[in-house]
Amino acid sequence: MRGLLNSIRDSKALGSLIFARIIYAVNWLNFGAIFYLMSQDVGAGVSGLGIVTAAFYLGIGLVQVPAGLLAARYGLKKVVVVGVFLTSFSVLGTSASSTIAELAALRFLVGAGMAFVFAPGVVIVSRLLRGGKSGLGVGLFNSAYDVGGLLAIFGWIVIATAVGWRPSLALSGILGVITGVLVFAFVPGDDSGQEFRVDRKALSAIFSNRQILLLGLGVFGFSIGNTLISGFMVYYLKSSLSVEGTVAGLVTSLITVIPIFTAIWGGRVYDTISKHRVIMMVAMLGSAGALAVNGLNSLYAAVVSSALGGVVSGIGFTFAFAGARDFNRSGPEYDSLAIAWVNSIQLTGSFFPPILFSYIVENLGYSQAWIWSAVISLCFLFPVFLMVEKWRR
Repeated sequence: MRGLLNSIRDSKALGSLIFARIIYAVNWLNFGAIFYLMSQDVGAGVSGLGIVTAAFYLGIGLVQVPAGLLAARYGLKKVVVVGVFLTSFSVLGTSASSTIAELAALRFLVGAGMAFVFAPGVVIVSRLLRGGKSGLGVGLFNSAYDVGGLLAIFGWIVIATAVGWRPSLALSGILGVITGVLVFAFVPGDDSGQEFRVDRKALSAIFSNRQILLLGLGVFGFSIGNTLISGFMVYYLKSSLSVEGTVAGLVTSLITVIPIFTAIWGGRVYDTISKHRVIMMVAMLGSAGALAVNGLNSLYAAVVSSALGGVVSGIGFTFAFAGARDFNRSGPEYDSLAIAWVNSIQLTGSFFPPILFSYIVENLGYSQAWIWSAVISLCFLFPVFLMVEKWRR
């Protein structure tokens, strides 16, 4: 990796961003993993988890585009630092919350803060690497997320069981604050700032870009599997199959452990092949299959589900966000906005699957909820089918 960086300063910058991305993932995923420990205190079951999860996705989805514009106007680093601190202090707030309404409001803010981090962070990482490699940059950033996912889903169950869910959330919030300080100290500034003016033609070119729109819809369908498996699997295994909490966490963590490797591999593949559409469609089929297999309602099926979801998520998300950057034709200062636009479509839409999933669970049971989620996910193969074959610049 050192050979891909230009200086020791860039190494420190990359290290601080990777650490921030790891804790970012912890604060994204630990809530769903430990909700079974929280449910009695806040007086809510699967429907409460659905509401809070939906609020989080609304926050992270709706703020993506404003964050991309702010990054172009004020600079990538400034926006990332603000986002890390907003997320971290909001997580600290959740550790003191007592109702679903309070949790939903604070998780909305957690999501909003994260919206400031991802797209600008991807662009900074890609620029730090020699040659500005889109695929490798996204793959590296996503692998860091998956390392954090392992800590969140398995590690935080152990921590929360030992010390309580409130101190465990306070710990992840404090770690987030520390990463914000490191990013502020080590990541260099950029050239965006006072001379930047919003170019309406450039914005229109991004927002109306057919390939970016189709990609956003496809990524939404693809992400349904990751959203539901990472957010609901632990609670499902505990409440429906009576699986021990640490075992449930270990099973669910497969969806984050495996992409540590497949995301970087997917980035290298993205940078070398020309059949990007085919790979993305295969990943989407795998994601739908990961959901459907849970219809068997067994622990073994859950293991297959998390493992398959992990394999395809590392590849699919890397292809999606590298493609978003490469489809941008409005200049490098708009790279983060192009990624943010795809992420906005995906994440804003993602507020709905948790609500629908929890509704089906309460009325038809978990088996039907998993199967119908897979069917809905498959519907979004069509937008990707309509895309061009090659995405890389």
